[in-house]
Amino acid sequence: MKKLHKLCFYYLLVSSSLPVHAAVKYDIKGSSDEQATANIKVYLSGISVPESIDNVTYLSEVVESAKESVTALGYYQPQITTSIEEDDDNQTVTLDVDLGQRIKITDVDLRITGEALQDKNFQQFLLTFPLKEGEYLNHSEYTSAKSRFNSLAQRYGYFDAEFSKSSVEVSQKNNTAVVHLWFDSGIRYQFGDLIFDLDTPAEKYIRSLVNFNVNDPFDTNILNSYNQELNQTGYFKSISILPDLEKKQDRSIPLHVLTYMNPEDSFTTGLGFSTDEGVRGTFGWKRPWVNQYGHSIEASLSASDPKQEASIVYKMPIDDPLYNYYSIQSGYKMLDQNDTDTKQYVVSFNRHWRLENDWLRTIYLRYDNESGTQGLQDFSTALILPGISFSKTRSRGGINIDWGDKKLVYFEFAEDSLLSTDDVIKVYGQAKFIRTYSGHQFVASAEAGAIFSDSIFDVPSSMRFFTGGDQSIRGYDYQEIAPEDSGGYLIGGSYLAVASLEYRFPLTDSWKFAVFSDIGTATDDFSEELSKSVGAGVVWASPVGPIRLYVAAPLTDTGDSYKIHFMIGPEL
Repeated sequence: MKKLHKLCFYYLLVSSSLPVHAAVKYDIKGSSDEQATANIKVYLSGISVPESIDNVTYLSEVVESAKESVTALGYYQPQITTSIEEDDDNQTVTLDVDLGQRIKITDVDLRITGEALQDKNFQQFLLTFPLKEGEYLNHSEYTSAKSRFNSLAQRYGYFDAEFSKSSVEVSQKNNTAVVHLWFDSGIRYQFGDLIFDLDTPAEKYIRSLVNFNVNDPFDTNILNSYNQELNQTGYFKSISILPDLEKKQDRSIPLHVLTYMNPEDSFTTGLGFSTDEGVRGTFGWKRPWVNQYGHSIEASLSASDPKQEASIVYKMPIDDPLYNYYSIQSGYKMLDQNDTDTKQYVVSFNRHWRLENDWLRTIYLRYDNESGTQGLQDFSTALILPGISFSKTRSRGGINIDWGDKKLVYFEFAEDSLLSTDDVIKVYGQAKFIRTYSGHQFVASAEAGAIFSDSIFDVPSSMRFFTGGDQSIRGYDYQEIAPEDSGGYLIGGSYLAVASLEYRFPLTDSWKFAVFSDIGTATDDFSEELSKSVGAGVVWASPVGPIRLYVAAPLTDTGDSYKIHFMIGPEL
């Protein structure tokens, strides 16, 4: 113990005797070029500062770093002197900078040979080429141009590409520069055959999702898209499609397939929150590979205070497991919210296709058995519903989407002559768009639907239209907008029309300030006033996805002056 005390005392003594360096500040004077000033500061930030800045070696390094920083921008003959100020708390190095004349480009000797000369992707790059005659020399633009040539070559399969000449010839006497870039692309290689390095039971489905033909021109983005779709099947713990550049023959690049199947069973849990449902917990189970035919099965449970539901889905691929398959789905839901208290059992048989225009088409036959109370009415329905739906979702930006859209339309009906308790026809459509321009984001959405029946009381509660809440008209409670019965209880409407527009102003890279306006109704005849709201909020692009907080004020009288809406989760 005494030894430990001595060691601690010795450590404190030594620590207290170590010099504490005062922070150094750089004061740059004489430069009229803001970019040059900024560059000097960046270069100086990487210099190690001695205990005292009154140090010849250190000040020489400051001058050389400052000269190097402006030379990169074309100032080849700068004059830089330094002076210092020191006290107990501050150290300041003042740099007096005379940039001198800046080098101008008098000639850009740009030559492209090989098959890239006729490639539209390279031609488009040349239209916006950053180095031009008569402009000032900037070495970062020169480096960027070379890098762009190389990245285009790698993306589009010019694997033998090289610069036969790349240089910048500077005449300090004349303050001029000549840029030479001679790029020889060679030939463009093509996609070759898939080569399976490991046996896999999913080979058939790996081949079924191929989005290119052998001998198509190579494109890295096409290959990446293929990799992504294979990962979406859920079959694989990991899968990679790698071009073998060492074994290219003629123009063909063989593609090696490396696969490792997922475990037999996987489980997921989750926790979310929205002001519509409150806290919501989820549990999921999935067996991605049931048999040699590529069948898969997954089940999920979710529970919040007003809603509890369970579902199971069995998928049977035909040509591919993502876009051409059968599925059998079954689910059970209990809902006790607002004026709705129902239990619902659903089972459906579905046929899924992807069309040539990338829309997903589903034809289905669904059995819907629902009973409970809606408002003052007790009901019980059993419907057999043939239907068809079309959907399409596109997005960029990962979990925090900066560009995307989602569209869905469907039509379904029930006939008492086809073993249903009532005659019902329903059509519905929705669309949502997210677009971002220089950080400024716009979100627009719309919904519309109609139900045709002898009476809305013949339609199960889950098929009727309600609106209001986080995902529709903010400023109102969840699904509080709908026709009412004689007792003032919500009964749901035959028609739906909702539209929303939101603008998000960037505050930082991850935070945006949002303003929005929502309008719409769920109704039987459109005779009443539309419900409207306006509001503002913040959107955080968090590591787990977008988190949104809004304050919305209803403009149509509801008895409430405002509502707070909080959402965590994907936007499409």
